[in-house]
Amino acid sequence: MAKAKKAVAKGKGTRKGEAPKKAPQAAEPKAPAPDLAALRAPVDEALTALTVAEAEAHEAVEKAKTRVAEAKDAFRRVLTPYRDACKKAGVACEFEGGRGANVSEKVSFEVEKVAKGIRVQVKGKPETEEVIPLADLKESVNKAAYAYTDKHVGPREKVGNKGGSLSNRLRAALK
Repeated sequence: MAKAKKAVAKGKGTRKGEAPKKAPQAAEPKAPAPDLAALRAPVDEALTALTVAEAEAHEAVEKAKTRVAEAKDAFRRVLTPYRDACKKAGVACEFEGGRGANVSEKVSFEVEKVAKGIRVQVKGKPETEEVIPLADLKESVNKAAYAYTDKHVGPREKVGNKGGSLSNRLRAALK
């Protein structure tokens, strides 16, 4: 073996482009292979149990959704005549439908570019006319829009995202 190493070091014993031959190594003793069949059986059982549990959970969710849908339909069927009776009696119905309680008044803005900035006004309310300077808009369009809506329309918590609507209109006017 020592001769083979010397020959390889001198470039002998190999052809051009071939890797030098390695000396055979002693094979390591292999550990006995585990019994795969015995280990696979509990995995198969656990997979079956998981599949069954998922199917049962899906079935329970579908059953619950069906029950909720049926209850909503029953509520709507009995609510309609009650709501109509409240209207005829001139009494406010305590069961508001859908989004009725949280919808604010619709507000539209007139936006026009002028020399010193952008003129803004709530449509139909000339007392709300104001010119927002370009410097304020360059700093932050959103801040300027929300400041205007807080002052002339109302706070965001009560009127909704009117400032977001105005900021979009302001950006369009700036282009």
